[in-house]
Amino acid sequence: MGAHTARAWLAAAVLLAGCGGPPPAEQRTWTLFGTIVQVEIVGADAPQAQAAFAGIEKLYRRLERDWRSFGDGELGRVNARLAAGEPASLSPELHALVARSLEVRDRSGGLFDPRVGTLVMLWGFEDLERHTPQAPPPAAAVATAHTRTLAAGLHLDGDRVWSDVPVRLDLAGIAKGRALAAGGAALRAAGVDAALVTIGGDVLAVGRHGNRPWRIGVRNPFGTGILGTIELADGEAALTSGTYERGFETAGRRYHHLLDPRTGAPAEGVVAVTVIGRDPELANAAAVALLVGGAGRMATLAHDLGVACVLLVTADGTQQRDACMADRLQPPPG
Repeated sequence: MGAHTARAWLAAAVLLAGCGGPPPAEQRTWTLFGTIVQVEIVGADAPQAQAAFAGIEKLYRRLERDWRSFGDGELGRVNARLAAGEPASLSPELHALVARSLEVRDRSGGLFDPRVGTLVMLWGFEDLERHTPQAPPPAAAVATAHTRTLAAGLHLDGDRVWSDVPVRLDLAGIAKGRALAAGGAALRAAGVDAALVTIGGDVLAVGRHGNRPWRIGVRNPFGTGILGTIELADGEAALTSGTYERGFETAGRRYHHLLDPRTGAPAEGVVAVTVIGRDPELANAAAVALLVGGAGRMATLAHDLGVACVLLVTADGTQQRDACMADRLQPPPG
């Protein structure tokens, strides 16, 4: 998601959060994880809020470095070894994230798959902050990388990970959910009782906004504005996977960053999925799997993944809501 787009979404979310209750006592915004991160804190005194902001910024800057699939952070170093066909050691934190990724891969029937890192690099989607791909890779190159990716059997044993063939991991489809959960835990540990943590279009509620729940907007994937509003209870998160977030256009066609592990190419048919739940990590990965799986598999796949409160929007603008989301997604104000 570009900075301008993310800021526009955040502006709408902040406006909704500020209606009908006391104004946020403190608010901070950073550019992290390739998007805009914002934290609002309500009801804390200034020194407490400042300390909480400093703590969550330090945490997020470390996670941004260590969970990036390339570079000198932990996952970048792990990927360098895996790509060379060598085993790598994992910290307990990264081990838990990889293990959860593999769990969701199995529960989704492979629709979510952390092994797509090799394909992400082939398409040029690993670092869109620094460069924009100009053309899709040749079909033969995609087919070759896809075959190798599927052959990469990952093995976890203690703190070690290795693969049957060289591979790179990409955890972007689950890491924002884990980051939201970690941010919420950090705020609570700092004594903050009410806050809203937003990473791009993904949101976690801590406590309440004054005398009511936090209220957020669900972005319209086809342009400006929102599809509706949702109230989040303490500890709930709303995570969205959308094809509008990152991509490039060439020869009149747009290619987005959400790759279908079954084909090695961008997924087709669905443009956005929003999942509400108390497990941000699962909601994050489930939103990706549901988008890749398509409209026809929404109910079955959501059941298999153990999530409810799902909104799916297809390329023709059709909305599918399960019973929970039908009850909770309210029309836009006015």
